[in-house]
Amino acid sequence: MTAAIRSPDSRRSRSTRKPASAPANSKVTSIARARRAKTGPVLPNYSPADAQAIARPSPSVVKVLPDRQQQPMWLLSLLRVQRASSAAAVLLLGGALTLYGLTVYSEQRWSQEYQKLETLRRGEQQLSAASEVLKHQLAKEAQNPETGLTPQKPADTIFLSPAPPSRSPVTAAPNSEPALKNRAGVETPLGY
Repeated sequence: MTAAIRSPDSRRSRSTRKPASAPANSKVTSIARARRAKTGPVLPNYSPADAQAIARPSPSVVKVLPDRQQQPMWLLSLLRVQRASSAAAVLLLGGALTLYGLTVYSEQRWSQEYQKLETLRRGEQQLSAASEVLKHQLAKEAQNPETGLTPQKPADTIFLSPAPPSRSPVTAAPNSEPALKNRAGVETPLGY
């Protein structure tokens, strides 16, 4: 293929002159025509916003989904079984996590309460020991003649005679009557 180059002054004369068309069997081709043949047709110059608008699919296209009734019955039953097993798995997992949390919480509470119990037991032992030390110290002081305490003798025991029964009937207070009726005849002592 042969290409021809035009001179710069040929542009001026181009507007006045008719372009010469090469004969069909000519071997001379213009450079612009050769470039167009290699690259394809020249596209108009669009802005980037126009290019994005062209690239977007039209929103009026709607996909038609197949009817649910067209699915076979065995497939529908398998889908139901899958949903039911998924729900059961979620419930079992939730129950297991709840049970685990309660177990851990109860063990922590038990260990805290056990520590409190051990602290109270230690305190009880310390109080018992202190009480026994005080009893021993009082017994030693009682044996000391300087304190003025004397050992107890059976002859020094005082016996009190019971009071004679009073002749006046005992009247109960008006508020205590319902309490006495509720006890259903249980006798209680009047005093000591």
